[in-house]
Amino acid sequence: AFAVTPELNAAEDVVGAAIRQCAALADGKRIHAALDETVPALYGVFDFVQSLRVLVNLIENALRFTPPGGEVELGVRREGRQLVWSVSDRGPGIAENERTRVFEAFYRPEGSLADRGRAGLGLAIARTIAEAQGGSVTYHDRDGGGSTFEIRLPAADVDQIALGES
Repeated sequence: AFAVTPELNAAEDVVGAAIRQCAALADGKRIHAALDETVPALYGVFDFVQSLRVLVNLIENALRFTPPGGEVELGVRREGRQLVWSVSDRGPGIAENERTRVFEAFYRPEGSLADRGRAGLGLAIARTIAEAQGGSVTYHDRDGGGSTFEIRLPAADVDQIALGES
């Protein structure tokens, strides 16, 4: 069980914090935030710290599977009543028969070597944290090769004047 305290937060703030946390792990790879600056700021009701934990986990995973000199792409958008953060890489992707199992605690694909210091809990924890906030974490193939993981959490309709913006 993970304690979550959903509050009004800006979606882009989580992206910026995650990039800062993961920058030291990039090891010559790029972390790129593909944000649409033509739309108003996106807000949601979510636990900032726990949601940051989920996003950082997904970025760390993507960096591990991104080829040298490659790029991990982050994005956030609104779809209806949900905010959707995406983390995409150009790694090998996940075999179709493994796609739901990667979210199981301690699961490792057959023949894979255990990562040093890792227990195989990251995606299981990420999904649990998202679900505790009324959201989800999902996987799909990335167009052109690689993986995309998405975090979906409740969006919020915010009156800009109430935020002190004019």
